[in-house]
Amino acid sequence: MAVMIPSAKVLILVLLSVEGSKRGVAQNNMQTPQLQALLPSVSWTYNWKLVPGPQDRSSGMQFMPMVYNGQVINNGFSGPFNGLLGFNEPDIDSQAHMDPSHAAGIWPQVEQMANSFGVQTLVSPAMCGDIGKGTSWMSNFLNACQNCRVDAIAIHSYWCTLDGVKNLVDNYRRFGKKIWLTEFACADPNFDVSMAGQIRFMKEVVPYLEQEDIIEKYAWFSFFTNDWSYGITNPNPDAGLVYPSGDLSPLGQVYVSLGSGRRLSDNSTKEV
Repeated sequence: MAVMIPSAKVLILVLLSVEGSKRGVAQNNMQTPQLQALLPSVSWTYNWKLVPGPQDRSSGMQFMPMVYNGQVINNGFSGPFNGLLGFNEPDIDSQAHMDPSHAAGIWPQVEQMANSFGVQTLVSPAMCGDIGKGTSWMSNFLNACQNCRVDAIAIHSYWCTLDGVKNLVDNYRRFGKKIWLTEFACADPNFDVSMAGQIRFMKEVVPYLEQEDIIEKYAWFSFFTNDWSYGITNPNPDAGLVYPSGDLSPLGQVYVSLGSGRRLSDNSTKEV
């Protein structure tokens, strides 16, 4: 005899089963205890490099390699990996800066690396938060790379409102692919970039990222005020998730506590 389970309980079980499947962290010097403090709500990480550090390998968190710039060199490390990230912000001078046609010309080498790594999702070069610059670069890249494998589009956001993030995402729907938001935090000098400001922003944006179907993965840019290599505001955003001790910051506590999974509009259900 079949047993009927109330819909609210079904929803809660589904949400728990996908805990952290989208949520990641972007950081290049977290140690094993710091990464483990984010589990299981945060399921993946990357460090802007092809090779995981010892802490990445021992943390139990999924590592996603990145081909940072045009130097597609394996260095002998092998997969399998769930994802391979493309060039980092080639649309601006201070990062991987390259012409879209040049990027398209060397993309077949990235595809070969993805095949050798057993990669499930090959992610495009990551665009900066400037919508006009990023969408123009991506359009030119995809036009020059007609037969290339690009499974998802990567974008970055330092907008400080939910509407700003939504507008960014909506502008990339035109490419018809899933989106990986591989860097995001509040970093606008016109907003409160303190940890309290980051908490406010995170509470608004993460539920949207969880329920928005086009968002396949997202990663918080986890850097405390004094950690930023490229200054954006003064002082720089206080967006770190985990202290060197391995203790979660107040922001990190929010990041791991926010529910995961698609939230339904049924009033009888309970949000996890």
